[in-house]
Amino acid sequence: MKVVLGVISPAAAWVMPRRFVDQLRRDFPQHTFLDAWDRDAIRRLLPEADAAFTPFVDRDVFASASRLRWVQSPAVGVGSLMFPELLASDVVLTSARGIRARSIAEHVLGVTIALARRLPAALRAQAAHRWAQEELEAEARTLHGQRMGIVGLGAIGLEVVKIAAPFGFRLSAIRRRAGEPRPDGVAEVWTPDRLPDLLAQSDVVVLAAPHTPQTKRLIGGPQIAQMKQGALLVNVARGKLVDDDAVIAALRDGRLGGAALDVFSQEPLDPASPYWDLPNVIITPHTSGAMQDYWTPLVALFAENLRRFEKHEPLVNVVDKVAGY
Repeated sequence: MKVVLGVISPAAAWVMPRRFVDQLRRDFPQHTFLDAWDRDAIRRLLPEADAAFTPFVDRDVFASASRLRWVQSPAVGVGSLMFPELLASDVVLTSARGIRARSIAEHVLGVTIALARRLPAALRAQAAHRWAQEELEAEARTLHGQRMGIVGLGAIGLEVVKIAAPFGFRLSAIRRRAGEPRPDGVAEVWTPDRLPDLLAQSDVVVLAAPHTPQTKRLIGGPQIAQMKQGALLVNVARGKLVDDDAVIAALRDGRLGGAALDVFSQEPLDPASPYWDLPNVIITPHTSGAMQDYWTPLVALFAENLRRFEKHEPLVNVVDKVAGY
């Protein structure tokens, strides 16, 4: 079997180290691994492949990839792979769901605490050698007993629950499949049509849902108007879930008390974006899932799925082509 290995990215941190290619060749000598280190190489090699480990399958090349039966994405989001021809095909698509969930959940709690305790303001005062005791004392929040609304109860949302519930948050969540068991620590699990209820009662709103046609600009002006005055917004999902103009306006006028944004509709974030200069915003450059060793568990997931693929067994993290994740 021929397998394309093309785990590349414009961001160097998201390019798979070559030693893992060598490891796969040692562990699976029965297969031929075709390693690709740029988009052109992936395009050239895909027509030869039975399987691929890559975030990139270009739509115009897919028609010639007649042998392809399985694509393992190295990411959780697979929106770029959801084009009609692939959706209509028998090609199985799997994602990296869950690999970064704990790191992202820790990030969510960390930035929520930072916003509540006014740490960005404290750091600015520190840089200016200014003793800002009165300002910080007057505006700091206590989070114990506050309500957190989690939009999306996938791997990330469930991991947030595991951290936020013992911390003392009262939790509600939105999940597309409402019939599944309610996780421990979550008071209410609602379907997407109950989003206004979640927004109205939440002191902190966490976006952890996938980007689909249904979630595009999920949070805009009307939804922000439904939120508590001064609520905090944390987005670790996708930038396209929010209407940037509406969020920026709400941060400026105080409707939103603060926001921690790890993802943006265009990345890297434009240096001219108003987000950079808003005092109640924490910007992180798509690093909420950063971890000391991402590659070992990711390659282990691919290897497990490759073994299953060989044996015609069900794969792990199969993407629902209808739902989009």
